[in-house]
Amino acid sequence: MEMIDKISALSGLVGPRGLAGLDSSGPLAPGKKTGQGSFADIIKEVLDTASASAEKAKDLNTRLQMDDPSVSLEQSVIASNVSSLQFTAVVQTRNKIVQAYTDIMNMPI
Repeated sequence: MEMIDKISALSGLVGPRGLAGLDSSGPLAPGKKTGQGSFADIIKEVLDTASASAEKAKDLNTRLQMDDPSVSLEQSVIASNVSSLQFTAVVQTRNKIVQAYTDIMNMPI
């Protein structure tokens, strides 16, 4: 398989905007209207997105290990890295929320 074929096969994995679109395609994308959703709804959507990404990476890794010819090593590695980045972002966001709560609770009245 040529490199161009591999790249075109990966375009379906990362979306129509390619790798540059990974940072702005999530539920908290700039300019995306959230409607009347609450903070809890937004957090739930972000967690569901991260969970779905982890499941996709796990599925691709399993299919790669079972020698599925429709899955390449590149697809598996990219899906795993995207999942890892999303998990890291979720953990960092949680840490910032906990830190903000702690700061507010420690403020003098």
